[in-house]
Amino acid sequence: MAILYPGLHNDAVKKRHVRWAQTLVDAGFSFDLLVDEGREETAALIREATGAAGSRPAEPTESAEPPAPTGPTPEPAEPTEPTPAEPPSAPTGFALEPQDTGLVVRDSSGALAGALVLTAVSYDNGTALFVRALATAPAFRSRGIATVLLGLAPQVLGQAGLPTRALLTGAAPEALAGFVHRAGFVVLENGDEPPFTFGGIEDELLASSATIPGDRCWFFKEVA
Repeated sequence: MAILYPGLHNDAVKKRHVRWAQTLVDAGFSFDLLVDEGREETAALIREATGAAGSRPAEPTESAEPPAPTGPTPEPAEPTEPTPAEPPSAPTGFALEPQDTGLVVRDSSGALAGALVLTAVSYDNGTALFVRALATAPAFRSRGIATVLLGLAPQVLGQAGLPTRALLTGAAPEALAGFVHRAGFVVLENGDEPPFTFGGIEDELLASSATIPGDRCWFFKEVA
């Protein structure tokens, strides 16, 4: 197992998450569980954000951190969400599976701004939440929405009646490895295998996620 980025201290990650979340809530954004009525709308957003056929995202640029309440010291910059680039050999369009759950973000007008799609699976040490997709609508990027969604992922466990301690994991393009690292994850080098298994369904999970074969860095951390 070759580590591209080690995990960050939880306090630093939580501070960034809370700051982004408060800024979004103050601007009228709301965070809710993914419900049946919004599943197709959510899938359409993910297809748009990643490219209609799941295109490779461009290298993310940096955006400023929202100001701290006391304002003395600016935080390190956060990356924007990816912008679709010309696709290489891409998978078919993303679709939600019946077992998927997740979170959605809407602005004050009710417009869908972002989504996190998760699948709960069993692995060696208990329950894992696999990130099938994480996307922000182009008009709402650079606001920390993806960062906040990842930080809220453990809430899905409680709502589903699952143990609140779990492994949160997924695979991201190498261009976004720095982003998931700043969200507190250990990130492995492109193509390396994680130190856990999902009972032999790893290939199936990867094939159904919104990432490109051959450009996948596994990321993971324990959440509660």
